[in-house]
Amino acid sequence: MRYRFILAFALSALLSVGSLHAAPKQPAPAGKQAAPAGKLKTDAFVAACVVDQNVVEMPGLAAGSKVTPQAYCDCVTGKLQEGKLSQTDVDMLTKVHKDAVTDEDAQKYPTLEDLLSANEGFEDACKKSLGLPADTEEEGAPDDESAPPDEDVPPPE
Repeated sequence: MRYRFILAFALSALLSVGSLHAAPKQPAPAGKQAAPAGKLKTDAFVAACVVDQNVVEMPGLAAGSKVTPQAYCDCVTGKLQEGKLSQTDVDMLTKVHKDAVTDEDAQKYPTLEDLLSANEGFEDACKKSLGLPADTEEEGAPDDESAPPDEDVPPPE
């Protein structure tokens, strides 16, 4: 989805401006270990997810559809639990859904890009299991349909 590309690009720019590079994932410091299954506090995540415009406007989640934003967000929450994320990871993803990630947050979270990538995998798995359309956009290059028509087609005579 385009919002992920824009968010990833913006966060990447923030990290590069601060001369920070994604470090290899190291074990979380004491107190920030992955919570045992079922122990993550996800209420704030689900609350932020179900009202996120990017989720609400997702194809297949329109009003009256079989799959609701709540069902989608609950699925993603389950994947977060299965992925053994830490509470800090869940809290950061909550900020992402609230569009509240600050420059300071990005600087303090050197593996943010890895977390966003993992989250995208969880979201894609939920889309597949719920029968929602999968993202087909390539993030690196625009598809042919998005190119201005005058670049690919000679002008009419």
